[in-house]
Amino acid sequence: MLKQPRRGLTIVIGLFPVLAAIALLAAACGGGGDSSSATNTPSGNTFDITMGDNFYKPNEFTFKGGQKVTFNLNNTGIAIHMMRIAGIDNTYNTADDQTSEMVIQAGQSSKFEWTVPTKAGLYNFRCDYHPTDSIGTYTVQ
Repeated sequence: MLKQPRRGLTIVIGLFPVLAAIALLAAACGGGGDSSSATNTPSGNTFDITMGDNFYKPNEFTFKGGQKVTFNLNNTGIAIHMMRIAGIDNTYNTADDQTSEMVIQAGQSSKFEWTVPTKAGLYNFRCDYHPTDSIGTYTVQ
């Protein structure tokens, strides 16, 4: 005599492909969370940065020492912004700082070319107009 499968087991087995498909779709869509602290390590030497009111996105970078990079700075906020990169002393407003050449007005963009220090470590950058909010770090390997 053949046993009949239990009804509950049949429902679970039948739902498995549906649940698997939902899980795959959710993974493909990704989370909608804030990626403002995402590390930006593209294959080339050009890095896109969104400058909003009181944030950089992304705000963490990893570079090789001596690497020449270009930042494409895009101000999507309503305030003015700029970028100051602390040099190997990791102190602002000293001789080894590098800054974007111009103030970037709301809705404007600018390119900022820079050579990464050769000394490995963790360093800071900021907007002088928003020095406690528009901040970030870069790691030199």
